[in-house]
Amino acid sequence: MYSLESQFDELLAKLKEPGFLNPAQSDPVYYFVYPPEKILEVKKAIPRWSAKFGLAGFQVKRIFLSEILWRTVDQSGWWEEWLELEKYADQEDINESVRDALRNDRFINTLKEEVLSAPEDSVILLTEAELLHPFFRTQLFENRLNSDFSVPIVIFYPGIRSGQYGLRFLGFYDVDGNYRSTLVGGA
Repeated sequence: MYSLESQFDELLAKLKEPGFLNPAQSDPVYYFVYPPEKILEVKKAIPRWSAKFGLAGFQVKRIFLSEILWRTVDQSGWWEEWLELEKYADQEDINESVRDALRNDRFINTLKEEVLSAPEDSVILLTEAELLHPFFRTQLFENRLNSDFSVPIVIFYPGIRSGQYGLRFLGFYDVDGNYRSTLVGGA
């Protein structure tokens, strides 16, 4: 039977393996894949899991993707215009405009600064990935971080696993089979 707790225990065991930061292996990025209907359950469990990471010797740095998203939107200077456009423009056109603002380097650079500021004995938890919909998916920033980090990053990913490397973000996007990081759960 599926259990978020046993899935977390599997993740923690992987992070505690002695060779997990071996440079010959892939980047230390882990997708904690869970059913989208468990979003609230995962949010409630993260503080408890953070304590378990601490007991395992990791400092926990939690990065709320929603905060970076809203900061980027605010800094774009377009918020008022988007609100005005919302009255009469096609929603997809507005979404595309927001996507353009988020795809510039500001979002990625802010995320990169947060990641790089973590102490060496940290584990970084990227949460609230679901709020990136419909603008983009997590693979975009994973690819753009370009191995500039050495601490493990756990991306809490609401979706469905498809095969060894495929994921369906939020369970309704098409399968993307290009995830190169370690996938935990979701099977």
